[in-house]
This record gives sequence, C-alpha cells and structure tokens, in this order.
Amino acid sequence: MKVSLLIPTYQEHKALELILEALEHQTYKNFEVLVAEDEILEETEFLLAKFTSLDIKHVSHEDKGNRKAMILNEALAVVSGEYLIFIDGDTIPFTTFIESHVALSKVKTVLCGRRVNLGEVVSKALREKELSAYEIEKNYFKNYNYLKKNGTRHYEQGLRFKPNSWMQKLLTNSNKNVHILGSNFSCFKEDFFHINGFDEDIVGGSKDDVDLEWRLIDSGCQMKSVKYCANLFHLYHERASRIEEEAIAKEQMRKNRENGRYICRNGIKKL
Repeated sequence: MKVSLLIPTYQEHKALELILEALEHQTYKNFEVLVAEDEILEETEFLLAKFTSLDIKHVSHEDKGNRKAMILNEALAVVSGEYLIFIDGDTIPFTTFIESHVALSKVKTVLCGRRVNLGEVVSKALREKELSAYEIEKNYFKNYNYLKKNGTRHYEQGLRFKPNSWMQKLLTNSNKNVHILGSNFSCFKEDFFHINGFDEDIVGGSKDDVDLEWRLIDSGCQMKSVKYCANLFHLYHERASRIEEEAIAKEQMRKNRENGRYICRNGIKKL
C-alpha cells in the first residue's frame, strides 16, 4: 500500500531537514512526501533537492497570512497514495512511524497518535545538529535523565511496542479519550476526501484538528489510538496566544455541526 505523508511547513527549514532525514530511515519504504509550504521560498527547493532518495512533491503558494488549510488541500489534490499520514513541520518521526500507522490502518478508522514534547535545550541541539533524533530513539531509555532534566514532557509517548501486540493493546484499549492531534494522525484517502479535506472557512485559530474530528465521526469514521507505537518528537517553540481566534473558530464549527455540514464547501473541491 502506498502512503502519502503530508508536512505543512512555514519558515522552519532546520526542522524540515530533520524530518526528511528521519524519513530516509523509515522501515516502511512505499511512501511519498508532500511538503505543503505556506509561502514561496527558493531555499526550500534547494533543501529538498538534497534528498534524492525520497519521492517528494513540493506545493507552495504566496504568503498571505496563515493559510495552512488551503496549502494542505492543494497538496491533497496531487497525492498518489491510498493512505494519508499527517504530521507537523516541527515533528520528527521515529524510524518505525509509517510502519506503525500502516500496520493498524483500517477503512473508516482514523488513527490518532501523540508526541514526545522535547525541551528547549534538546530541541536546539537537534536543530544545530549537535544531537541526532535517531540516536535518541535508539537509546531512548539511556537518554531518560538527559531528556527529563532538560524539560521533555510526555516522555512515555516515546515508548514503543509492536502494533497489535498485547502490550500495545493493553495500553491503548483502556484509553477511551482518543482525539485527533493534527501533528500525528492518519486515515484512508477515500475517507478524508469524503469530507472534502480541510475546511478553509475555519479561519480563526488553529482548530483544524478539532474540526476534522467531528466531521470524520459524523461521516461514519471511528477514532483509534496509535499511542506507544507510532511515535515522534516535537521540537520546542514559543506559542502565541490565540484566545480570540479560537473563539471565532469554535463558533464557526458550532454552526456547521448544527447544520450537519460535515462535508465542507470550501475544501479540496469548491462546492
């Protein structure tokens, strides 16, 4: 099965390079990479040209503010895989990341993962190539003290067990609180295209994952956890407050849900 892995990015070339390096070492090989850039930068083309072993498609448009949903829809319009995996431009996948999503994939099922939130010191060391994400992954237990001392949160999300193993099932089946996290989820292309992708009219804040969840559920999909197997690292960065924007997005979603509009009008296709 061919996989399309989508990476939205905006002025994060160091992080993007780390992601692509991690993708070169994936245990699952049948995939393409969609780099969805919410601006147009010549430097990105030079960076992508270095990774000749990867099948990369680069989609970009002019920087006119936060248009993440739009650029992702543009990338979705050219995917060739039958299965979609979404990450963020500041998340580095473990070598078994794609393999784990594929192993648990199922029609009408959205796989929901989590991430190890690295502290500022560790993230800086990775960005400056003083440290390797691959080495942290392979020596995860040995790096416990270093990671925790330097502000890493959700260390347990880096523990990996084989998909569908008794331990992975035990740890995830007891967790009923399963939700989409925009930086780590997957589903079949047909299920995502059925809701017409990302809603470009949800313009306030960063509620794309919340919006996708209710729409996918209303379309007949179920949520399933891939914690403790589909793992990735999240690089530290400052967060801006978006309280007012989040309120706008919440109101937009409320109206759509009341009207049963899980197929968005302004998505991959313009209805």
